[in-house]
Amino acid sequence: MVGYPELILLFIWLSITMPIYLLPSILAREKNNFTSVLLLNVLLGWTVIGWVVSLIWALKTEKDPLRSYKLNTHNCCPKIEAEVTKLRNLFRAGVITKDDYHNETRKIIGQ
Repeated sequence: MVGYPELILLFIWLSITMPIYLLPSILAREKNNFTSVLLLNVLLGWTVIGWVVSLIWALKTEKDPLRSYKLNTHNCCPKIEAEVTKLRNLFRAGVITKDDYHNETRKIIGQ
């Protein structure tokens, strides 16, 4: 039977290891590929290779300006969101480059 000291040690161990295990997901929370990094981290993070790959992926990608704007403001302006969505669609269609998308988005958001 498990006693209180063992439960306390288990809680302390989980409190330390879970943030380390989920570190790639925490780092990728404002990035374009957050969902992909989270799934890789949760499903294959127990393999050291899966954890390292998700960490590298989380560190390598750039922040999505619109997602950062939404997280940092409580009331996202619909006009700004529409303009950035329009830019994102142009980027996905190949009309503008990645650098142009990020520069123009930052101008619109005011960062």
